[in-house]
Amino acid sequence: MTNSPYEERLAKLKHLPQRYATPKETFYAAPRKSWVAQERWDMPKTFVIKVAPVGAFIMKEDNPNQVYTTKEIREQILASLEAGACAFHTHVRDERGGHTLDLELYHEVIDPIKEKYGDKVLVCGCPEGGATLADSLMPVVEFKDVLETAPVTVSAVNLAGEYSRCTTVDIIRPSVEFIQDIGCKPEIVLHNLGDISMVKRWLIDSGVLEKPAYFRLAVGNPGWGYIEDPYTMFECITYMTRELRKLDPDCSIMLDMAGRAGLFLVPMAIMLGLIGARIGMEDSIYMYPHKDEIIKDNASLVRHAVAVVEALGRKVGTADDYRKFLREGGRE
Repeated sequence: MTNSPYEERLAKLKHLPQRYATPKETFYAAPRKSWVAQERWDMPKTFVIKVAPVGAFIMKEDNPNQVYTTKEIREQILASLEAGACAFHTHVRDERGGHTLDLELYHEVIDPIKEKYGDKVLVCGCPEGGATLADSLMPVVEFKDVLETAPVTVSAVNLAGEYSRCTTVDIIRPSVEFIQDIGCKPEIVLHNLGDISMVKRWLIDSGVLEKPAYFRLAVGNPGWGYIEDPYTMFECITYMTRELRKLDPDCSIMLDMAGRAGLFLVPMAIMLGLIGARIGMEDSIYMYPHKDEIIKDNASLVRHAVAVVEALGRKVGTADDYRKFLREGGRE
């Protein structure tokens, strides 16, 4: 350090000891571990991927790649299963692209897939959108021996100022009871923080919902919670996860790929130790929150999700893994 302008200053600091707490001679005296042991985090080894290729609201005017016909929907599901999904949830559309509960259309989608995959695929029903509760529940009856879970949305929501959905305890409790009685697992869907209160009052405290409970968080679209940036994404989802686990420590929770966050929600679900993610074009238009890249197809989303699951050290789950979560809860 010849001619260094700092040499004189360093000389004044030589009387101050500065080393690791363990003296070198002690450290090297005998072979030993030098790091503090840390417990592994409590989360499932497997992570299931469910695809939802089409919903009730997103139109071709929103995303030109959105599918309508039963042939298109079926092909999207088949490609997604080949890419790594183990389950699917689907709506069907009429000839104009509108949502319908036409049972024949459901058969055109579901039957060939179950015939090909059998128990290697888990089918999630769609008891939503009917003029009456009885109308909405008809698909659950029609596919009694096929559907293994079906959503019940405990939320009053408004979508983009055009579509509104209002619900009451007189709708939710009979829905849950009916689905359970028919041998299907209710998937309790929450869109907002306040929905946790309704779940507690209407289903948990009343004893109506059989445990372990199974929840799906679908937040991020307009009117579904408030996720506008990474901070609100982490805060909203971690808050809801924590509070639901207080209601039922053994519950299973799945995160929905909904809204602008796109695929960013998959690693979020993995890190929180959730049982899986529902991904697809039902609730999302964009691949990523920071790009205006429109989703082209559902299988590409599944392939991305599989890569993330494996990169973060969890194993892509099978339909049997999914069934075990529904039966035994979300912790191993």
